[in-house]
Amino acid sequence: MSFLDANLNQRLEYELMILEHDRKEYADRLERLHDCKGAFLRQSNHGSRKYYYIKRPGSSSYSYLGESSHREVARVREARFLEEAIRRIDRDIDLVKSLKNGFLPYDPSYVNEILPAIYRSEVPPVSDLYRHMSAKWKANRLTYQKQMPENYPQKKRHRTSDGIMVKSVSEVVLYEKFKDAGLTQIYELPFVPADHGPALYPDFTILSPIDMKTEIFVEYVGMLDLRDYSEGFAKRIRRYIESGFKPGVNLFFVFGDKDGNIDSMQITKVISDILGTRAA
Repeated sequence: MSFLDANLNQRLEYELMILEHDRKEYADRLERLHDCKGAFLRQSNHGSRKYYYIKRPGSSSYSYLGESSHREVARVREARFLEEAIRRIDRDIDLVKSLKNGFLPYDPSYVNEILPAIYRSEVPPVSDLYRHMSAKWKANRLTYQKQMPENYPQKKRHRTSDGIMVKSVSEVVLYEKFKDAGLTQIYELPFVPADHGPALYPDFTILSPIDMKTEIFVEYVGMLDLRDYSEGFAKRIRRYIESGFKPGVNLFFVFGDKDGNIDSMQITKVISDILGTRAA
């Protein structure tokens, strides 16, 4: 299975987790409204005023409630919303599980096997092609990086598994996650924005595995509680956007808390989005 196929499975797992979490929360709320499950409301108008009646399961007639401010009207409405939401979530859960169980990962070698011999090709699988193209890209961009000033080298005190020095443990974690996903990256590759002002140093520049030419920036954001840091971060975002970068397309952020901790789901989501990113 190529890393693109593994990513699809990862995204399905993520969606399934969110759906099951929401379903449990809705089911718990509905249980607290058990006396309103399956109840019907009826409305009558008298001038500009609206009055409501309720028919509960097992009853053959409606009982008068009053105006919409009556607590029971809100409870029945919420119960009906929760019932419909759970019905739709159950449908989506079944669809995601069906896709997970029925999906056969794309395998270039298998495609060649099923073709008549005369049509078989030596075209490399996507992952091999990406490794080839990204190696050329990285060599070229590292040459450029060496020609530019380094960004606060004295702050680089942490080493990744392949010897790259970075500024925080969180950046080590991100670097290793991107590496494990098969993404080709360069740490703090200088970028000169459209305003031709001082260079920016995005934490990670990643070559898109989709078109193998788009450069994607990922910024680790860890000290937004500090005013100077947050103001500087806002200015960087503006300069990226003014240079044509689009958050969620070729510009991503991973946020840490004040202690430097990162929610691993953030990293998973960013990697999934990068693997699905196409040039704008």
